[in-house]
Amino acid sequence: MSSLFDALKTNVKGVASDYHEYSQKKKFEKEKQNFDSLSEKDQETSFRVDKIIAITSELYPHKNYEVIGDAFGVFVASKNAFSDIGASFKNLVGGELGGYSKMNIAAKEEAVKRMKADAVSKGADAIIAMRLNQSASGIGNSDNMLTFSAYGTAIKFLK
Repeated sequence: MSSLFDALKTNVKGVASDYHEYSQKKKFEKEKQNFDSLSEKDQETSFRVDKIIAITSELYPHKNYEVIGDAFGVFVASKNAFSDIGASFKNLVGGELGGYSKMNIAAKEEAVKRMKADAVSKGADAIIAMRLNQSASGIGNSDNMLTFSAYGTAIKFLK
């Protein structure tokens, strides 16, 4: 019986791994299609956003720079009904709420990306003193929206 269970467990892990690879490939294809549809200027901006450095330190080490101003990005996500139902059941038995964890990670990544885009639009080379803020809000007594903010100081390196 143990070997049957081990075989089933291995098969499930293989299927999950195959699905993960498939979903990553689809995500990459969609991102590439979106990128290819951008104008040349927007593609260049996208490259700069991906390369810009954001650090939590108040000073950028070993570089002279001038402060451009603030850089800000925000993302507001709403919880879907299925996540809420799943969370209600999970509260009975305990454990991680996977849907909420994924939503938090995605919201943080998007807020940071938007902050970097804001800095790039101002001509920045980097961001210092980056901070993150998260809050839940909603209509009435419901906390059904997650707001994730990223902010920092945009800087330009001196030559």
